[in-house]
Amino acid sequence: MTKALAEFECDATKWSRFVETCARRGEDPAALLSDFVRLKLKNWDHTAKRELATDERLLVRLRLLVAEALSESQTWHDMAFALDKRGLAFQPSGGGLVLIDARTNRPLCKASEVGPSYARLVRRFASPNPAYRKAGSAAASISRVA
Repeated sequence: MTKALAEFECDATKWSRFVETCARRGEDPAALLSDFVRLKLKNWDHTAKRELATDERLLVRLRLLVAEALSESQTWHDMAFALDKRGLAFQPSGGGLVLIDARTNRPLCKASEVGPSYARLVRRFASPNPAYRKAGSAAASISRVA
């Protein structure tokens, strides 16, 4: 295991009380802090994974919003406008799209969780998403339909 030195600011009075409490209990302040940080990071990792799992009720609402936007859209531009009216946007990510909150740019879920996959959208709009850099994979999706 690799150890790193971490520095942080702390109120001098609180730090003194912490060191005194550790001394009364016969504990090493550095070891106690190290254990505390390790536990916090372990809990943070589990909490972060839970937060990444999208709430099913949210997915249902997002599916409805994306379906409404799709029903109004004939092009990528139409789709972007329709999503924006609903406070949403598609953002390229890896080999597909992510649905984001347009106001905060916070990712909500993979676009394929709430609507057609990127490849299906490419076929529907007969062109790759203008913001998407991997036009080669999009062109392959279009040629399979033709």
